[in-house]
Amino acid sequence: MTSRIWHLGRLRRSEDREYLRAGLCDALLINANQLENSPEGTVGYLEVTGLPYMVDPMLWRLQVPTWWQTARGDVKRNYRRLAARYAEGTNVRLAEVPLLESVSTDVEWRRLAKNIVSYQLERLCEQPDLFKPAGTRPQAIVAPTLVPSSTEEDRVNRLLVEAAAEAAAESIFAMFILPRERLQAPTEVARALREVAADGVAGYFIWTPGVSEHLLLTDQDVFSALLSVIRALADQGVPIVHVHGSYTTAALHDVGLAGVVHHLAWVDRGEPVEELRGAARSCRTYVPGVRHTLRFGEAEQLGRSLNEEEYLERYCDCRFCEGVLANSQQPLDLLLEDQEIEGQRRRTPTSRATAANMWHYVHARRQEVEAFSQSRALDVVGRDIGRAATLVGSAPALERLASRLRSA
Repeated sequence: MTSRIWHLGRLRRSEDREYLRAGLCDALLINANQLENSPEGTVGYLEVTGLPYMVDPMLWRLQVPTWWQTARGDVKRNYRRLAARYAEGTNVRLAEVPLLESVSTDVEWRRLAKNIVSYQLERLCEQPDLFKPAGTRPQAIVAPTLVPSSTEEDRVNRLLVEAAAEAAAESIFAMFILPRERLQAPTEVARALREVAADGVAGYFIWTPGVSEHLLLTDQDVFSALLSVIRALADQGVPIVHVHGSYTTAALHDVGLAGVVHHLAWVDRGEPVEELRGAARSCRTYVPGVRHTLRFGEAEQLGRSLNEEEYLERYCDCRFCEGVLANSQQPLDLLLEDQEIEGQRRRTPTSRATAANMWHYVHARRQEVEAFSQSRALDVVGRDIGRAATLVGSAPALERLASRLRSA
């Protein structure tokens, strides 16, 4: 029996509160911009669910204007308010110019870190709560972090962690961010790891922007680099959590990963740094029978002809699909419902299909986390290879994962 994987859901928008509930995740990682967007609603939600939470400061987004500006170039209200809280008592012009152009001294970086710690501790305490008059305190403090393109940002990240730990007067979680371009260069991985702060750190979140699950399974060097990062940080003796959690990263529990975070977008785009604007949802659905997404037409071919027993054995036996079948409905009728985009010759999921896919995805992901918590990764993957063989005949992605795990 392995130790349990710590399973966190990322709260990115108010609508996510419908799907992230006790029993479907262990805790929440709330984006600070979303917290600022809806503090009152967040307090009520936390009271109802009883879920512990942490706040991701999202300081790095102030490096990227497309996150805090509208398409017309105006500053979004929640980012304007967040920037004002973070920059209080300084001359730093957050959400006016890109972050690295607005901070010029280490003293300013330290003050930002102190303000960001105060924000996490105090923001929800400012909201009236009849059940907890003192407010709802986060489970732990998360240090602010930049997306580092060079060793200078690595140095600043170390400084931010140290300043946050000092301001919090307790152990905190640090975010280790390494973009795909640096992860693919062994010398850059080594440089970044040399700058990692250790004192006062209770755990590390890992984010590798631009690294999709598909890339992890097809590029041996990228997979090996991620393993080296996990092992190096795990040597500190604290939990390591991947913030773009997937089936593949949950399988890394056996090599030192203690937890995963995931949001509700079931189509994996590698969690890039840049915001993806204006794109309609693609007609894809998560298929647990193969542990990755497929186009609606492909999923239709795989699952439509299956009877109830076959569907649960081969395609999906998550609680959402079980419930739909128990109600004498076919899950694919909900999951694959689409409509034409007005003025375009392409289709997108209906609102009903979007909701169904979110429920289906969050239940399936929870099921995967529980499986990897209870059994060795190779045993879990082996079972899934066998199931995939009954559905599609072969499972090359799962077989590659098993091969990677055997040589890890």
